[in-house]
Amino acid sequence: MGEYRVNMLAMVRCESIKTNGLIQINYYLSKTSSNTTEIKGNVTYYIPLDDTFNIELNLAVKDSIGGWKENAHIFKTPKACSSLKHILGNSWSTLTERLGMSNVRGCPIPVGCYVAKNMPHDHWLYNLPRQFFYGTYKLRFQYTKNKEIYGCSTSIIEVKRLWEND
Repeated sequence: MGEYRVNMLAMVRCESIKTNGLIQINYYLSKTSSNTTEIKGNVTYYIPLDDTFNIELNLAVKDSIGGWKENAHIFKTPKACSSLKHILGNSWSTLTERLGMSNVRGCPIPVGCYVAKNMPHDHWLYNLPRQFFYGTYKLRFQYTKNKEIYGCSTSIIEVKRLWEND
């Protein structure tokens, strides 16, 4: 455990989890050069994302024999839109613009399809803990309301020491 940097390895939709399809998260990683990876794709909101939703993060950690130990870390917070704005901190406006939401200044995020452009994969780590456990994680991010999943995305990330190479 200690100060870290994040290396994102993959980003996909949650195919195995049943959602009602009202928030479709379709982001993926695109390698643009030997040392640059960007987030591409889109998110479609068929309903506004407001503070009636919750955010749920579930981290599974990769164990020493290559399997996933589920529920290693769980984070749940109400008021999804305001919580996202807080977590993203000073990067909120830059991030929303690069994710195709140039008209979004605050909450709620209106109905629409937002296409990502020029989004570095490491541009969102502002108000997260400054220290964390090193390892490889499967991160499931989902929007929920009344125990129903509205949108979901899964990422594979490495939490590495600051001096470790890729």
